[in-house]
This record gives sequence, C-alpha cells and structure tokens, in this order.
Amino acid sequence: MNRIIENRRDFLKHASIAAAFPFLLNCRGNTLAQRSEQDIINFLRANAISSNGCSWCGAKDVPQNVSSRTILANNAEKAGRLVVSGTVFEKDGKTPAPGVLIYLYHTDAEGIYGRNGEHRHGRYRGWLLSDAKGRYEFETIRPASYPNTTFAAHIHMTLTGRNFKEDWIDSILFEGDRFITERERTSQKGGFNPVLRLENGADGILAAYETSN
Repeated sequence: MNRIIENRRDFLKHASIAAAFPFLLNCRGNTLAQRSEQDIINFLRANAISSNGCSWCGAKDVPQNVSSRTILANNAEKAGRLVVSGTVFEKDGKTPAPGVLIYLYHTDAEGIYGRNGEHRHGRYRGWLLSDAKGRYEFETIRPASYPNTTFAAHIHMTLTGRNFKEDWIDSILFEGDRFITERERTSQKGGFNPVLRLENGADGILAAYETSN
C-alpha cells in the first residue's frame, strides 16, 4: 500500500530541547544500536509523568520497542484512513530534534475513547520516537467529535525529551470542522498551526497538510 506523506514545517519549536540522541546504526552492529535505543527509551520514561491522576499523560507506558513510525488502526478499518507525518525541531525551528518521544491518542469513528475495559484513551493510542532527522509518521483513522458536544474532532499529543518532562501540545485538528474555535486556531503551543487540511489520495488514504496562518 502506497502511503501519502505530508511534511509539516513546524511541528515543534520546543524551548528546552538542547541535545540530540545519537542513533548507532553503523558498523558497530545491530545489538549496540538496539541497546542505544533502549537506553534512550529508559531515559525518556524517567521524564514521563508517572501520576495515575494525570488524565492526558501516556509517556510512562511507552513500550521498549518504539520507532519513528506506527500504525494505530489495523487494515480492516478502511473508512477514513489517515496518514500524518512531520518533523520535530529544536528551539530555532530549523534544527531537527531526534530522540523526542511523542505519545498520541484519539477517539474512534463515533467519538468514543475506551470501550469494554480498554485503556481510558481507547485503542487508538501509540508512541513514536523521532528519528535521526527528527521525523515521525503515523497511520490511523480519522477521529470523530465527542457525541452530543461542540468539541472539534482532534488527536491528542504529548512530548517528552531528554531535558524536559512530558508536556502536552495543541491537539491536531482538521480544516472544515465547524466546531474549531478561534482560540484553537491561534493558540499554537509548540509553534505550529494545529489545523490540518485533508486530501484524498489515489489509494483512498487521507493525507494531512499544514494550512497557512
């Protein structure tokens, strides 16, 4: 299946990212590379918010094996499939920031999170680790707004780094949603436009593009 990939210019300009994590994918071998990545995950997990009372956190649950790409919805869920990709940057907005942990989650196609004993964030949740060039990508379905509310459909995201604790950034929103507020359009916590434009690809997968301010 061909993927449609968008490149958002400014996913993050986080003030406290100061150093990059090396990815040892060279002649020293896969074992060393794997150990390096596990050490990174262990370090980032220590910066996760561990309180069970935190309703939006999720970095503490990161699995030991995590990469810059993930799929939140299986292939059986065909309707409204969506691919989002981008780059995490350092404070200058130009230098890619590798080794940043991204946690994301969203509702299902009916606007519900957890069902029948699932995690409170539902089954559409996952983790990404920005690669050596700061890149990430995830494939999922388009979420729905909460039932009987005026909240715009959205994808929640948190970030955790070497020099900062887990923190939330603006949720991803979708252009054309009548429930998007002016505050949501202009908040830009993390330095990016949270409202994405969706386009259908030839294979039926929606691609997300950054909209102009």
